[in-house]
Amino acid sequence: MKKESENNNHLKIGELPDLRVLHIDSLVFHEDPDEGRLLNLVSRLGSEGILKNPPIVAAADRGQRFIILDGANRITALKKLKFDNIPVQVVSPDDPDLEIRCWHHAIEKLDKDYFLRNISTMPGIRLIRVDTEQAVRNSDDSECNPEHARDGYLCQLIFESGEIFAAFNGGNLLEQLGHLKKITDLYLDTPHSDRVSYTNLNHLKINYPEFRTLITFRRLCLSEVEDIVMAGRKLPAGITRVLLPKRALGLNIRLEFLKSDLTLDEKNRWLTEMIHKMVLAKAIRFYQEPTFRFDE
Repeated sequence: MKKESENNNHLKIGELPDLRVLHIDSLVFHEDPDEGRLLNLVSRLGSEGILKNPPIVAAADRGQRFIILDGANRITALKKLKFDNIPVQVVSPDDPDLEIRCWHHAIEKLDKDYFLRNISTMPGIRLIRVDTEQAVRNSDDSECNPEHARDGYLCQLIFESGEIFAAFNGGNLLEQLGHLKKITDLYLDTPHSDRVSYTNLNHLKINYPEFRTLITFRRLCLSEVEDIVMAGRKLPAGITRVLLPKRALGLNIRLEFLKSDLTLDEKNRWLTEMIHKMVLAKAIRFYQEPTFRFDE
């Protein structure tokens, strides 16, 4: 009976996310960190001394490097706090349930005149007014489509009036990346923008009293994200949103453990043992339904 119990516990552990402690030098960024969030995050991690949720990384270069898919701000904050080792959740880039989607950027105060005036002066970018049907085809709800890269589609601007404009550039993926950064530079360093996952203008106007503009992005393929990383480039902050078949939350790793003199192998053994104890204590819960977190 004991052997059967042990086997069952092993199976439960095997179903859990792949959690590891990795050296920070093996992690590579695919997007810029959000400087507006970093100061508070560094302060919070330093005072609380706990990493609640592990960042998400995907193996690349045959496991020699790991692309940071989610958690660029947490990892940057830990780098600033001089941590060399970081607990992460590792996902396989070949997992069919792994999806790369996009956040949308809700912007207050900066209106149609501001964006059209500034973008129209940017060499190489075309602005075209589009109808609702075309806007849906451009949206993140569509399938990942590398054809968009060849089309030169960059992003859409949806204004409070409901008017929609699409921005295009005819270059390759890396050239488009440079043009996209010029557009996001118009607002990312201001206090007027926020990441959202919905596009309903009525809801945006309720949640953001001075809402003026919503910027949506095309859905990137993971292969495109890898191409950007391998070229040594990064997307602007807060564009990619990763959807996982399973995600670890509330791991609550004490940062003092990460700064201990234990080797990386010893830290990984400690992490495995900690998870095993939590399984035996029935302290892990799986929630399949969409979840809202109010403590980020």
